[in-house]
Amino acid sequence: MNGKKIFAILAILMIALGIAGFAYAHWEKIVTVDGTVKTGTLNLIIMSAADDDNGIDPDYDKDVADTVITIDREDPQMAHITITNAYPSYHVYWHITIRNVGTIPAKLYAIEINNPYPCLEVDAWDHIYEQLDPFPIRPYQSDYSGYIHVLQCAEQGTTYTFTVRFVFWNWNEVP
Repeated sequence: MNGKKIFAILAILMIALGIAGFAYAHWEKIVTVDGTVKTGTLNLIIMSAADDDNGIDPDYDKDVADTVITIDREDPQMAHITITNAYPSYHVYWHITIRNVGTIPAKLYAIEINNPYPCLEVDAWDHIYEQLDPFPIRPYQSDYSGYIHVLQCAEQGTTYTFTVRFVFWNWNEVP
């Protein structure tokens, strides 16, 4: 009989604990959080673009090649570079200044050069993953440069036009 009493007490205790656990598990409190999230802007623009071909080279008497760099009106992170009246072995350096006018830091993810000409060699110096902070926190702008070389296969009277586009991402999305 002693065993039956202990078993009954344990059974009642287990049922009571089960009911208490069920009640506790369904006990809830609703917490409502109300707030406003204001996101920043990622906005970088080319401030200036130039080349180092300033007319007739020293010790020469002809100004034969010309390089013009313009900033794209629709995409201010892209520049159009046009070379006219160039000759084989003509070379020029290009320089572009970009400023972070947004509100969050950005890092350079890629420099995309869209050059469809096999007789034109275009390269940019490596600034990948460089961070630009928002203006006026320094460094809020940076200078990027590259090199253009007209190869021997260039044809007379050809005008070369290509683009250089800078791709920036949020600072925390780039290594």
